[in-house]
Amino acid sequence: MLRNILHIILYSLILVGMVCLIGFSARHQHHKPCSNVNINIRSNSGNFFIHNAEIRNSIIGQFDSLENRTLSPNIMSELHEFISNNPYVSKANVYRTVHGKIGIDIMLRDPIIRIVNSRNQSFYIDRDGYMFPLSDQHTARVMIATGHIAAPFIPGFHVTDTIAGGQTDKHLSGLFDLAGFIDSESFWKAFIDHIYVTADGKYELTPRNAAHTIQFGNANQIEHKFRKLKLFYIGNLAQRGWHYYRRINLEFNNQVICSK
Repeated sequence: MLRNILHIILYSLILVGMVCLIGFSARHQHHKPCSNVNINIRSNSGNFFIHNAEIRNSIIGQFDSLENRTLSPNIMSELHEFISNNPYVSKANVYRTVHGKIGIDIMLRDPIIRIVNSRNQSFYIDRDGYMFPLSDQHTARVMIATGHIAAPFIPGFHVTDTIAGGQTDKHLSGLFDLAGFIDSESFWKAFIDHIYVTADGKYELTPRNAAHTIQFGNANQIEHKFRKLKLFYIGNLAQRGWHYYRRINLEFNNQVICSK
């Protein structure tokens, strides 16, 4: 019994000692001057809209040099917020290392479609549904949407956010749903090049070979319509050729209506 009590006391003292040591180490780390800033930028899609030098220069412009400075928790928080507010950044992590360095890990946004609206504003929508601007450094090879798209470009705006009148923009959400499905299917991602929004709010798709126009209709039953189109390609155009029809209409249920 006594031995068990002594063990408990010993383990408790060890635990308290470890907590104190960690606390002391953390306080010491907070007061240790920054020796270097390591920036790591990643992109799942291979689209690097910004590079290390730009991030480093923007930090210097906002905070001056971080090196040889003692960075308080408030400054670390401000640095994280500053990096996260960059329009090309999807996620950011800012942290200290035991050697007095500052680490900045950045994940860039992954575009799935480029929008050119009726105001001739051009921007991307990423895989999470957020708008972000074009880049002078890099152009993403993604499908493009044009036509009767009234939604203005608002950096950081999500396709489900409300606009004037408390309504969401159905064209943006429809284009996002269409682009998301196409991006998830390797065949359609390689095949579909352009989406046009008609005056009555429907979608027309153009393949990369520009062989015909696909009248998709509204952004509903997306998976069903593409499955129907693929079966039509396999069973019909495989024999007649890509350019046999000028328009392929998918709007009718369980039917594919074509015109030359």
